[in-house]
Amino acid sequence: MDIPSLTHIISLIVAPVVMISCCILLLNGQLQRYDSISIRMRSMTQERFELLRSTNMSLDETIGTMDDFCKRRLNEIEAQLPHLLKRHKLLHDAALLIGMAILIFVISMFVLAIAAIQNSDQLAFLSFVTFLGGVTVVWLGGMVILYELNKSHLSVRYEVMHSLSLDKSMPVITLSLPRIAVPREKSGKGLAEFHAR
Repeated sequence: MDIPSLTHIISLIVAPVVMISCCILLLNGQLQRYDSISIRMRSMTQERFELLRSTNMSLDETIGTMDDFCKRRLNEIEAQLPHLLKRHKLLHDAALLIGMAILIFVISMFVLAIAAIQNSDQLAFLSFVTFLGGVTVVWLGGMVILYELNKSHLSVRYEVMHSLSLDKSMPVITLSLPRIAVPREKSGKGLAEFHAR
């Protein structure tokens, strides 16, 4: 194999590297957002436990003795956590799709190298189809990211609307998923009365 043909093969193989680099940058951003939502969910869960442990009483007595602000914050956390969990899952799925796209682009590089070495039109076509498959998976990951981004403003909007309506009724997070019920075996009376208001 002479140097010009080897240089040509390497230049062909390098083409998917641009897509791999773009995917890695996109994946890095999604992993940071994923981690940010994880931290936020953990802190809200911790805050919920601290609100429930604010006195040395039983759970039923604690909810009965909470002031209205603590009850509202507890209700706010219970409304937001399922929404954040859904967003967390969407970012997880998007990160997996982008990671799969990187793998597909690497496979495409290997198939393209073999096609160039063997001068095989069938393998070249297979490499092209593999590359297009990677682009399709990146597109799907992008759609999931855009969907999650579209829903992300709801958490902030809920908190702002909630703080602006402290003396009025609670705002509702409008989501395309059913609200997940929080287990209330021990705390049913106090929170059920508060939710009924």
